Order: sequence, then C-alpha cells, then structure tokens
Amino acid sequence: MSTFFENWKQCMQGNGLPIPKVEDATEALHFLDQLHQAWENSGGEIEMTIGALASAGGAGLSEEVLIAIGVAADVVIVLYINQGIGCLSSVALDELKRLFADNELPEFVVAELDNKNISLANDEAIA
Repeated sequence: MSTFFENWKQCMQGNGLPIPKVEDATEALHFLDQLHQAWENSGGEIEMTIGALASAGGAGLSEEVLIAIGVAADVVIVLYINQGIGCLSSVALDELKRLFADNELPEFVVAELDNKNISLANDEAIA
C-alpha cells in the first residue's frame, strides 16, 4: 500500500467511514467523482444514504465502488463525499492544487474545498 492510501485511510476511518483501496489522489478523486455522479443521477437528494443509492441500482457505480461503500449503508452520501474531499485535501493538497491549476478538478470538489476555506491558489509568488 502507498503512503497516500495509509494516510487517507487513517483520516477516513477517523471519521468512521470505510474507504476503497486506492493508490493515489487521482484514484481517490475518481472514486469520489463516480460516487458523486451516481448520487446526482439518482436525484441528488441531500439526505439520500449510500444504502438507498445501492438499492436504486447504484446509478452506474462499478461493483468495486458498491463493495467499498456497502458497509456504510446508513451514511448520507453527501457527508461521505464531503469527508472524502476533506481527507483528500489533508493528505494530498499539493496534488489537488496541481489538478486545479490544470483545470482537471471536478467542480463539486472545488466547491467543497471552497466551503471548507481551503485555497487552491498557488501560494508561490510570481517574480
């Protein structure tokens, strides 16, 4: 397992949330994006649980994603996604900043980081 995974796992488990096996920030971001898209495709109800999403057929989630989140059936999807983004920012902020600078960060991630007052702007001074 990668150092990234171990750090993200510790953060997610510290919040009482299960996580999928991912090697880096890009894989974690892809996982959260898949979950977010499935939630939106299912109507995007704020209080929808992971169990309700899975019961509705998973709205396009891969079997791997359903297995990874299946033990968290009572967790509200929005909470899971937001906590995942928070943990991702705590262990891979530089990678998120790079993706943001390259315009490769999904809008929902940018919005959540903004809600958490986490700046994605490059802090380096331009000479």
